[in-house]
Amino acid sequence: MAVLLDTKCLVCKKSSDIFNVLKESELEKIDCNKASIIYKPGEIIFKQGAPANYFVCVTSGLVKLYIEHVNSRNLIVGLTRPINYIFEPGPFVDHHHHVTAVACEETSACLIDEKVMKQLIKTNTEFANEFIKKISLQSVSLFNRISSCTQKHVYGRVADTLLYLYPGIYNTNPFLLSLTRQDLADLSGMTKESLIRVLKKFKDDNIINIEGNKLEIINRNNLEEIARKG
Repeated sequence: MAVLLDTKCLVCKKSSDIFNVLKESELEKIDCNKASIIYKPGEIIFKQGAPANYFVCVTSGLVKLYIEHVNSRNLIVGLTRPINYIFEPGPFVDHHHHVTAVACEETSACLIDEKVMKQLIKTNTEFANEFIKKISLQSVSLFNRISSCTQKHVYGRVADTLLYLYPGIYNTNPFLLSLTRQDLADLSGMTKESLIRVLKKFKDDNIINIEGNKLEIINRNNLEEIARKG
């Protein structure tokens, strides 16, 4: 990882929209208690079980969040694109991270002291409301991911995953995946072998086209129907 030259929050064009309700003095306080870091692909931003001493705002790149299991199988519970915070319960519960965050591509992020964020939540009602909204949206997304992985068959799971990636994560179609096949399997709650079989089936049925890391959704209506029927 490399340390970036800090950009002042007041003029930064890569700050989360929850900062829009903060006063200049509050932004200056954040500036004095943050670090800007660049992570290479595959680098750990924070690890499950490690102390949670800061909040992470992703300003570029892509981050995967996953729960580690003792059997070495991981469950990816979400992806974070800029500009967004990685909202984690640890700082408010037991001061430990409950997921692992890893950069999928070169990623920059601002790390803000959790004490400063907590103080802003206590003293600025608007900021607290925006913070809670963001956490709630992340929770809804997490519930949907868990529901898909536990209630749907493999075709429905992969369809959900592809619809989650486009347009939610990648805003163009076709798009270049910065996720491995194993990542896609972990995001869908299945084995890599099962994922590859489903992708081949979708390709044979002209629902998608996939060549290496380039993926195109050809028939979105069919994909949505498969996801809906589960």
